[in-house]
Amino acid sequence: MFILESLKSTAVLFFLVLLVTVSLAVGPSDIDLNLLYGLPFLPEATSGSMAADIVTWLLLPRTLMALLCGAALGAAGVLIQGATRNPFASPATLGVNSGAMLAIVLGSVFLPEITDQYPVVVAFAGAALTTLLVFRLATAISDSPVNLVLVGMAITLSLGALSAGMLMFFENRLDGLYTWGAGNLAQFDYTAINSSWPVISVMAVSALFLTRRLDLIELGNDQAESLGVNVRQTVGLSLIIALLLSATVVSQVGMISFVGLIAPHIARGLGYHSAWTRLLVASLLGALLLLSADVLARVIPFLISEAHYSIPAGAMTTVVGAPFMIFLLTQRKRISSLATAPRETGIRALFHFSPSKVLLGLGAVLMVVLYFSLFSQLDLTWLSLRWPRVIAAAFAGAALGVSGLVLQSLMRNPLASPDVSGLTTTGVLFVVLGIVLIPGLERLDMAVLSMIGSGFALFLLLFLSRVTGFNPQLFALAGLCLSAVSATLISVVLVLGSNQSSEVLLWLSGSTYAVSSELVYLLSLTTLILIPALMLMWRKLDILQLGEFWPALLGIRVKVSIILLMMLVALLSSLSVATVGGISFIGLMAPHICRVTGMSSHRHLIPATALTGALLLVISDWLSRSLMAPFEIPSGLLVSGAGGIYFILLLISGKYVQSR
Repeated sequence: MFILESLKSTAVLFFLVLLVTVSLAVGPSDIDLNLLYGLPFLPEATSGSMAADIVTWLLLPRTLMALLCGAALGAAGVLIQGATRNPFASPATLGVNSGAMLAIVLGSVFLPEITDQYPVVVAFAGAALTTLLVFRLATAISDSPVNLVLVGMAITLSLGALSAGMLMFFENRLDGLYTWGAGNLAQFDYTAINSSWPVISVMAVSALFLTRRLDLIELGNDQAESLGVNVRQTVGLSLIIALLLSATVVSQVGMISFVGLIAPHIARGLGYHSAWTRLLVASLLGALLLLSADVLARVIPFLISEAHYSIPAGAMTTVVGAPFMIFLLTQRKRISSLATAPRETGIRALFHFSPSKVLLGLGAVLMVVLYFSLFSQLDLTWLSLRWPRVIAAAFAGAALGVSGLVLQSLMRNPLASPDVSGLTTTGVLFVVLGIVLIPGLERLDMAVLSMIGSGFALFLLLFLSRVTGFNPQLFALAGLCLSAVSATLISVVLVLGSNQSSEVLLWLSGSTYAVSSELVYLLSLTTLILIPALMLMWRKLDILQLGEFWPALLGIRVKVSIILLMMLVALLSSLSVATVGGISFIGLMAPHICRVTGMSSHRHLIPATALTGALLLVISDWLSRSLMAPFEIPSGLLVSGAGGIYFILLLISGKYVQSR
């Protein structure tokens, strides 16, 4: 066994050395391999030439940074998966990277001197706070390991939206962070390497002292405690080391996703089961994976257009890593312990009002808000410009709210929503591609592209669901992977299509600015048809929440019903995206608010959620025009901020409930 493991490790090292050679030869000009071999031994003979300078100051530091960051992420992945006993956990899926990135963005704006001097400390603070929030929220919902990843990836998407908003508002001050945010390994000297390798080395060595205890924790907390392991301390130290490793990477090169997920799985697949060997091999594999992604990021643009620019390496790792995670979901043996249906989760009702009174109250408040939003100024000449925005916000909010309600009911998970499921994010991706590739794209064309994108996402999710047996949590996890890929590709488009970056970011942040009346008519008509159609299916939605056994026993064709409902949700959410852009949290908050009032039947929940969603987005649109007039804040940023505060308050108050 030892000989076999040694051979495998030697093979990994061989490929790593080979890839380093390739990386040093792939640059802005052709590099002679003889120069690479002679550079370390005859520096005086090779110095002074352009090729030598390119290798010394561009390619070599870039290659070393890829090796260093890849090894750090591989080790962090092993520590996080060992501490949580969750094979889906990683710095990317638990929100660690996104928290660190948002902290760097905020620090660059409000505390630039401290962030420049201590980027690792700032990134670590963001990563630590995000991780605490993810763990607290996940444990408040249920003890399912899949739920931990669902919460982490949902928080990742939310923090990514906030980071994008900051990049838009402080475009001049944050110049260059577009590329950095997508994971940029480009280096022009050895400053970042010299500041990173001591931290990464110390943390990696420290992690080796925890590996034996992590092996015992895999047996279970009770068994580990009986063998003398302080489980709480070991888990805490493992997570702190993993956070420091991830924060160091993010502070230097930006978001590098999924390396920490893939490397430990490959190491385990190669037969390395003990934690210390898996830590070492995963570090080597992480370096190999990230360097491979960086080489591909430099080679692909040259093969396509012979251009000497590179795609951000972080984008390449996500494009490869998310499908790998989806592949893991298809492995029934690997996920058998995770795919068990958890106890149902939901929102504890604070009040028990009469549903009819709640509906009347919501309708009355919405009418008042619509009146003030339309006629807040005496000059009625503004009405012709304002009514398309207000009506678009109302119907888009209603569509997103009802879409979130249906998804939460089908997946039996209170964190499900159109943006988290990947439907709206993929629609956003298709629209962004259209904006960049087709100048002067009309809003109706955006609607078509958005529906195509959401339809494509729906097809992929339903196909995967057949493989995983329509398990609600795995369905949601696949949607989050799809969202991650789409969000990463959007970042790539922003980097490569820099001329349209401001326009795309404004639209991505969610705004009713310049919405066309034709699209408003289309959205209004579609919403007025589909929401009543969903109301006719309220009994099925009530029964589908019971799982698969009881609906089938009562004569409901579960899979057909799920497909039909998902198609209606995709249509509603895609049209909303095309009309008002990427707006998050409406589909999460609106159903929660209605359930807090004591509603349980979809007969009342559907109209109440539609009214609540409309109310939330109309108020956000009104505030976006009023708070900083004559400047305008995108509505989506206000909704995201309100949604984040809402979930924190919900978490603190403990209003999540599990049925026993």
